[in-house]
Amino acid sequence: MKNKTTLIFLFILSLMLTTDFWAQSSNMTPIFDPPAMDIDVGNIQFYLQRKYGLNQNEAGGLSVEPSWNFDGKAENFVWGRDRYRQDMMANLFQPLIFVNGVVDPFGKKKVYSVHPTRVDKPVNLCEVDWGRQIRRYRPPHVVVDGISYDAPYLWYVDKNIEADIKVEWEDVFENGFRSHVQVYAFADPDNDDFLIWKATHKFTGEVVVSYKRTGPNGTFSSRDTMPSQTVQFYWPVTWTMGPSKLGTYKITNSYGGIPTDDMNNWFSRKSNLVNGTMRDSLKIAYYFDRSDLTPTSYPNGSKDGSGDPDKTNGYLYSTQIPGYALLFASKNPQEVNTDDPAQPFALSYASIRQDKWADKYEENALLYSGRHPLMGRFPTPETLQQFRPNKDEQGAMRFVVTGPYQTTLDRAKNRADSVTFVYAIGAGSIGIDQAKQLGSDWFANKITDQQKDDGFIEPGKDSLFNTLDKAYFAWAQINKGIKLPAAPPPPDINVKSGPKKVTVSWSYPDNSYFQDAVTGVDDWSEWRVYKKRGAFQTFDPLEGGAIVKWELVFSTKDRNVQSFIDTNVTRGIDYYYAVTAVDNGTQNTTGFKPGSRLESSRFVNMTPSPAVPVEPGLNTSNQVRVVPNPATTAAGAALQGGHPDKISFFNLPVQCKLKIFTEAGELVWEKEHYGSGDQEWDQKTDSNQYVTSGLYILAVIDCKDENGKALDNQFVKFIIVR
Repeated sequence: MKNKTTLIFLFILSLMLTTDFWAQSSNMTPIFDPPAMDIDVGNIQFYLQRKYGLNQNEAGGLSVEPSWNFDGKAENFVWGRDRYRQDMMANLFQPLIFVNGVVDPFGKKKVYSVHPTRVDKPVNLCEVDWGRQIRRYRPPHVVVDGISYDAPYLWYVDKNIEADIKVEWEDVFENGFRSHVQVYAFADPDNDDFLIWKATHKFTGEVVVSYKRTGPNGTFSSRDTMPSQTVQFYWPVTWTMGPSKLGTYKITNSYGGIPTDDMNNWFSRKSNLVNGTMRDSLKIAYYFDRSDLTPTSYPNGSKDGSGDPDKTNGYLYSTQIPGYALLFASKNPQEVNTDDPAQPFALSYASIRQDKWADKYEENALLYSGRHPLMGRFPTPETLQQFRPNKDEQGAMRFVVTGPYQTTLDRAKNRADSVTFVYAIGAGSIGIDQAKQLGSDWFANKITDQQKDDGFIEPGKDSLFNTLDKAYFAWAQINKGIKLPAAPPPPDINVKSGPKKVTVSWSYPDNSYFQDAVTGVDDWSEWRVYKKRGAFQTFDPLEGGAIVKWELVFSTKDRNVQSFIDTNVTRGIDYYYAVTAVDNGTQNTTGFKPGSRLESSRFVNMTPSPAVPVEPGLNTSNQVRVVPNPATTAAGAALQGGHPDKISFFNLPVQCKLKIFTEAGELVWEKEHYGSGDQEWDQKTDSNQYVTSGLYILAVIDCKDENGKALDNQFVKFIIVR
């Protein structure tokens, strides 16, 4: 009976100390064991997916290594979103450093991890309990040529949230802490380059998720929770970022995993936007691209690969300066809502290769917490050079360290202390045109290596600071219960290819969308239509090295005009579109630029597949052309909007059957064609294999005009060079 009573007590206590303690305040039910969540309302896309930790037998959470690999959707931190392969994050890591150890569920005093089957080490693995995603507006519907590209939205919509999107979850760390994380992101272009990450860590004593919520058939054990005790700790956090996967590819011909040529540093600067705060400056950790460890000479004789210059023209592909800063840290558990300006305690340095995957536990604890006797609390690159010979290391980690904190778990008094930290995560850079000019000048030996490096790193740091300072302003407003001005929602968009034109239509689901999400006042002012030629993103390899940017092609202040016919198009070329809304600025009184007009995110309804204008089908069958012919990679890139494998058949009759044969008469592809005068072919057979170089014959047979009258067949020879 005694054991049964103990179990009932522990179960009740678990409900008090864990998820329900936070979750009951909202009517939007959290999802336990949640699927991936996507923060995608602005220029940053952060894809949060549970991954395994360092040990593949351990479950993963969202607070540690939310995505490790760089394949598919695991490109988890992308900035800017209209550029090809701009994914940057390699690792989110939160070791926990106990000053005097901790007592595990078995009553054993341990130095670091309390997991019963793991060796002591300062690795803080976690497992996700629940999560939810809330948006001000559902994602817009996007349709291209009758095909819908948006899946049904399964999460929540609430105009009253503090940002355009709010993602939150709770993770249970294996050493006794439950973390409640809230991430805010904004859509308007003034605030779309940062995330605000608020984390409250509560010392509940839990060590595994199975303890928190068992279900009707679940079991739990007192061994899944730690005994009452007081612990002292440091909490280091690193978002380790490689500046650009595209830049890595341009240098190494591989997108790879963890970059080998990154460097990090930190700087401190006083806020320009937040006044009357105890925190007199922001300490910012940042990353930038350095020379590869084994570079080859460029045509200009230099071996400086910083910024990942293009090997043919010097364009700098990796000018991104990602970074993060601490915006708020609890003074102590008794003053959890009071900011401590003495934090962060340190901005320490470590390496994924040498530290995280090594077994130097005591030394790592000193490194991570900033107490290493040689490195110090705020090491500079010069310090790193003395400590380690190679400045450029694989997976360089710069930690923002808070502590030391002392928290108590007292089950008899129903006490579970907590502390809260708020971070800003963002990126800055010089622009595309500046990267082109700077790289070109360096490539032509008009400036030195040092001038090139300073030319993108220093302005990039300024850009990063301005971004994180805006995040600081946003957090200061949220913390005071003041909402930032809301950008208008993006409209639904429908794009249709047509003869010599593309028709773009858009609309709101209802008239409430014209009303400001914060004030409820109708402040709509303008529609804008953007277009991109060639490939979906700038720098896509399909563009053959050309820099083709998104451009504004239409605007109107008449809200009833909700379509645009684009006739400035070329048949057979791919075009992508996006539509935004702009407000009149009258409701924007709480932002850092009062009265400014806000625009909805251009990134939210960008069409993911192209519209391709065509010619109408002909009433004759003797004018068919194959473009390009010969079909080479260079010709495809030049004539087909950057698509080296695309071949177009022009001037087709209204109705026909298309067949492609090899010179030997082997049929490789066929298609029934109707309507337009154009048809594309991707040089793949009906079995989805690329054809080889050689002579081919296009047979245009069973031809008919618009009235169904039979027309002559036509046979066209063309050459493919692969």
